Amino acid sequence: MPNINHYQNALILARHGNFGRAAKALNISQPTLSRSIQALEKQLGDLLFNRGKKGIIPTQAGEIMLKHAGLVIAASESLEEELKRHQGILEGVINIGAGTYVGTALLAPALIRFNQLYPGIDINITVGNWDQFSDSLYTREFDFVMFDTSELGVFPSFKLIKLQRHQAFFFCRPEHPLLQLESLALPDLVKFPLISSVLPARIIQLFKQAFFPYKQKSPDDIKLNHIICNDQAIIKTTVANSDAIAIATYGMLADELESELFSILPFRLPGLHGNFHIIKRRGLISAPAVNAFIQVLLELDKQQSLSEAPLVSDLRLIEIEDPA
Repeated sequence: MPNINHYQNALILARHGNFGRAAKALNISQPTLSRSIQALEKQLGDLLFNRGKKGIIPTQAGEIMLKHAGLVIAASESLEEELKRHQGILEGVINIGAGTYVGTALLAPALIRFNQLYPGIDINITVGNWDQFSDSLYTREFDFVMFDTSELGVFPSFKLIKLQRHQAFFFCRPEHPLLQLESLALPDLVKFPLISSVLPARIIQLFKQAFFPYKQKSPDDIKLNHIICNDQAIIKTTVANSDAIAIATYGMLADELESELFSILPFRLPGLHGNFHIIKRRGLISAPAVNAFIQVLLELDKQQSLSEAPLVSDLRLIEIEDPA
């Protein structure tokens, strides 16, 4: 039985007649949409769209499919709504805490998708540092939080749900002086301020080793030109209007990269990634709405990992020696 999402994607594709515009309307990547249509064609055993210079046009089989697709989707939505009412997912409140990076990369698109599925659920999100949230999990102020756990230690009272490991990269404005250099090297970045939220100590050490490879001093004696800001909107505005550089993952910057507001510096540090987890209080029975939101997060997290793979593979791998 074809996935209902495939039918929805086919309807939007037929409406726009273009994979790029349809993917944007669906808030998914173009390769994801293409795979969805191919899967639907395989399941139905027929070519549904002709792909030509004049755009995407439904075949005769495609017209038949589109005629019935609306009815299939309506019946499915009616079934889901009745089940949700039975399960208690049509109303309620979800309280979420998140760090700056994972909040920008994953929570924003998850909110859009979840609200489309469950418009009656109220969602409260607080973005900040781990110190603000650890006690709140015990007092049940938050249903769950999302953070980099690499330096949090062991918390037997918490249950951790691992998210995908997303490679981060450096970015700047397109006219940045670094992009004018004939031979750009990683230590060149140290001439410009780095703006970011509070970073784990392991990332700060990684930057010191990368930017100062020939320093005889211990990494602890090296000071970075580092501006700390926990607001991603301010970070992006600063980078867009100055020579500051910043770090991000694909999920945080996809729209700006597509519109060419920012450019990626062509380096990839193996250790520059987050160890992000969804963190819940162990033994606490979550409401159906909370479980539904977490499921949306996990699905989007997996999609982002697939979408970012081609971009990450194009970046030059820089190996950093362990300072032993």
